[in-house]
Amino acid sequence: MRERTVPKWVARLFTVIGLTVFAGCGPSRTDVAGKVSYRGRPVVYGTVSVIGSDQITYYGAIQTDGSFAVRHVPVGAVRIGVYSPDPYFELPVPPNVKKQIEAARRAQGVEELPKPLKGQWFKIPPKYADPLTSSLTAQVEGPSPIIECSLD
Repeated sequence: MRERTVPKWVARLFTVIGLTVFAGCGPSRTDVAGKVSYRGRPVVYGTVSVIGSDQITYYGAIQTDGSFAVRHVPVGAVRIGVYSPDPYFELPVPPNVKKQIEAARRAQGVEELPKPLKGQWFKIPPKYADPLTSSLTAQVEGPSPIIECSLD
């Protein structure tokens, strides 16, 4: 009895179809926006970090009105951190190193945090900086969800 073999083009076709189907099976993603406030006042500087349902951390810059946007977050439960260092404190860095840092930032497309006016920034408790210890959580659902982060 003679064995039947599948032509190579048929095998390749099924491989392409299978990869296409499985590529669409990842978690659904969406852009998240929101505002951060501490005791009713907008947090005017810093970074929001979101640990997505895929356990990857996503980041967004806090604007001077307290708003933020984090792109491509998977739908599902998330943990949130808010890091707001003093915008006017800078570690002493040699000029050549500072230039290298700026060049790397631009090359990676990382936006520079907008600095608030002097006197607008205020310190928030450090516990909020780490999404694992901040106790801030949310459910990311639907297109363009909005997350209000009210810190107390």
